[in-house]
Amino acid sequence: MKSHQLYCSACDRQVKVMISEAPLGEHQATLHDDELVCLEIGDHCNGSLCPLGAAEPQAMVSRLIHSGEKIEGLKTVKGHGPACDLEADFILFGKGKASCSVCGTAARWVAEHVEPM
Repeated sequence: MKSHQLYCSACDRQVKVMISEAPLGEHQATLHDDELVCLEIGDHCNGSLCPLGAAEPQAMVSRLIHSGEKIEGLKTVKGHGPACDLEADFILFGKGKASCSVCGTAARWVAEHVEPM
């Protein structure tokens, strides 16, 4: 993967992205185009389409998970994966949305309240 800095109009700043390379050769079923993976997905990703990767924010999170890149620096919460049935980090994005870092399943994130210490 190649690392780049690109301007994101959704968050109005430069963000770090990775561009995956399409596999070489003449494969029929596994051939795909290069994909952009945003490494700074977060609260500002609340639209229906990422301006950089031309994908929904959920799809961008899935690309990040499948890329194998570390999710350090992203906002996460611990939760129980509804599809994988594992305790995992959930990557937070948009308003109240989260994706399991193990299987990529989307979920709604709700913080009900905070209690004093």
